[in-house]
Amino acid sequence: MKSGIMEIRNLKTDRRYLFFAEDMQKEAVSQRFNLDLGLHPCAELQSDYTKTGLEVFRFDVVEETSDPSYLDTLISESENLYN
Repeated sequence: MKSGIMEIRNLKTDRRYLFFAEDMQKEAVSQRFNLDLGLHPCAELQSDYTKTGLEVFRFDVVEETSDPSYLDTLISESENLYN
């Protein structure tokens, strides 16, 4: 089990959704499951996913870390994020 910051990137628009996960593999599956069911908490991300499907999205590890506060730092330094 590895913890860290992950992103879901829209390859068409280059918008990103950043999140911290205690277990990155498990959380990536959960995020994808919620998107597939139309239940993701980020409405903008969900809307894009529903319109285009999985093919234009990529799930990546940004940084392995056990510090969830690092997410706030990345968000404040990043542009083109889903809210």
